Formats: sequence, structure tokens, C-alpha cells
Amino acid sequence: MKIREVRCHVAKMGASWLTGSIIANPLSAYPEYFASRASWFQTMSAGVIEIVLEDGTQGFGFIGGGKGTAAAVILDEQMRALVVGRSVFETELLQEQLYRASIFYGRGGLSQAVISGIDIAMWDAQGKLLGQPVYNLLGGRTRTSLPVYYTGNDPEALKDFGIRNMKIAIPYGPAHGEEGMARNEETVARARQILGPDAFIALDIYMAWDVPYTLRMYERIEKYNIAWLEEPVMPDDYDGYRQIRAAVNTMVTGGEHEYTLAGFRRLIEEECVDIVQPDIYRAGGPTALKKIAALAKAHHIKLICHGIGSPTYHFLITNTPELTPFAEYVDIYRNTTKDWVLTDDPRPVAGMLHLDSEKPGFGYDLNSAVFGNPGLPVAPIW
Repeated sequence: MKIREVRCHVAKMGASWLTGSIIANPLSAYPEYFASRASWFQTMSAGVIEIVLEDGTQGFGFIGGGKGTAAAVILDEQMRALVVGRSVFETELLQEQLYRASIFYGRGGLSQAVISGIDIAMWDAQGKLLGQPVYNLLGGRTRTSLPVYYTGNDPEALKDFGIRNMKIAIPYGPAHGEEGMARNEETVARARQILGPDAFIALDIYMAWDVPYTLRMYERIEKYNIAWLEEPVMPDDYDGYRQIRAAVNTMVTGGEHEYTLAGFRRLIEEECVDIVQPDIYRAGGPTALKKIAALAKAHHIKLICHGIGSPTYHFLITNTPELTPFAEYVDIYRNTTKDWVLTDDPRPVAGMLHLDSEKPGFGYDLNSAVFGNPGLPVAPIW
């Protein structure tokens, strides 16, 4: 079945704790950007690729990166012409051709995010065409539910979902000096007090620290039994990852901002991380993540996708528990709009993410309420 049309739907993202709170980030080193990520994110827009097959079957795929308006330009100027007229089952070939076609301006980043949206939409359309959930096309479920940990900055929120484990969006980095270190420790200590001694607490550092700061900070927080340090340094600092991993008595994780198989190979083979964390909306969709999972399995490390949404959960649940033991849940709806660009977004119940639906594809459609009202902002996810 051939692809007849390819479109990109764009909606403005709303503000939330993700964009408006003090959260350590790559620009935390500069005082004008201390207050929030929104100070430098500027306009964030959600993008969804829609493909339409010859028989009218539709498939939808979210685009990572939070720059849907820019993604639409890439689709219009190049990628649509390379996709229309092709078989919806040519995921492997199209992924390779789109990567090669965009390599002179891409090699990752936004171009790979657009490729991810196209790939996800193709898998969604395949499932709808065949009357099968995507997890069956990827090899079938290994279980019907996934344990979940919560990502946020309020440990009180976990009880809403029956979750006991948390990843804290850590607030401060090196530019905030000793005061920032003390506040980071206070944040971790409060979470440990609320969640109790048995819950795991991980830190989402979002590329904000450097090696010396990480090691000093870890000396202060080791007593709180930290599960892992996530993205402590910039994604290209493979040496920094290795130094930190060798020096701390906990796991080091990363991969949210890797985009290519070559990048993940370095993270894994150079022993930079204990857990690799690809984002299905940025790293090439299910077609690419299958390869990353095989690489992780061959090196006996775990894979826990960054991010949320049905494509993430369909992929995770088709791998065995020793490879993908649980999933992340980012509460994108907290203190913001309750609308997202797609109609189905599974949420945890009693600490578990259940995926027992037999709906074809990923089980969602385009949210007409959002795109029928262009001024309506959507929950932020990038």
C-alpha cells in the first residue's frame, strides 16, 4: 500500500513546570537564563506527521524537539517528496534514504526528529491497515504492563498515580555555587523524606553540570541512596561520562539527546552509561530503536526510553524485562493545559502503565479539538 499524502500538523505548546520552573540546563551557566528554560526555549510547538495511504488509512507520528513549525519547513522543502508514492512497509529503506538525504544539514537534531515522526506514522498506519496494535508488528508483548517511575519536581504528586519511584528535575548547576549545591541537596533530602527509604530517587541533570561539579555534588547526596545520575554533562562529552561513571557509586545514564546509531554505539561501547535512554520521537522511531535495543542487549546494559506516549510504551513492552524493566512517566499535564495533540495517552494506575488494548496502530488519532482551535495550546512534550 503506497503513501498518498504526508502532512505536518503544528500546535503551540503551553507553559508548565517543565518550562517555568528553575531546572538545571545547558544555559544555567548564564545569569540571564537562570530563571527557567522558557527564557531560552522561546516558542515551543508540537508537530505531528500524518501520512495518508491510497485507501485513506491514516497514520500519525509525533515529532520530537519542540520545534514543530521548523519541522514543517523541512517536510515541505525536502522530505515529503521522498516519501509520497512509497510503500508504507518500507520503513527500513526510507529511514536510510531520509538520513542520507538530510546528512548535509542534519546528522541528528531536528532532521532526525522529523524522520522519527515519519517512521512512527508509518508504523501506526501499518497497524491500522493490518488491524493490529503496533506491539504485535514489533514482535509481540512480553507483558501487559510496565512499572513506572515519575519525573517531576514535586514528590507529593506521585501519590496521584500510585508511583513510589521518582526522578527529580534537579534545579541548580555550577553557576549557582555553594548555595545552589545546598538547595540541590535540600531538594533530594525532601524527596527522600516524603518517599521513604525504599523508593528509588534518580536525578535528571539535563546536561547542566560538569565533571568536577558532579563529583562534588555526589559527595553531598550519596547518603540519600541515589539510583542514577542522568545526563550530567553535555551529550558529546563522552570522556566526562566515563570519568563520572568510574568515580561514583551509582549508575550513570544518558541518551536523551543522542540521535544516531553511531552516537549510541559510542555511549555503549565506550562504557559511558549503565542505562541508555533513547527518545523514540528523536532517535528514529521504532525502526531505529530496534537497532539501539539490540546494541544494548549485546552489551548487557538496560534501555529505558526517555519520554512518554503510546509509541514509547509499545516499543518498551516488546522487549524482555531484563532489557527494558520499566518506563518513565513525565507528568506533562501538571499545572498546564490538559490537551495533547493525539487522542490517546496512557497514564499510570497504581504505579503501572497498562497496555492491554487491542486497538490497531498505536491506538490514537489526531486530536481534532486541538487542531480545530488554532489558539488552544497543548501540553508540553518535546
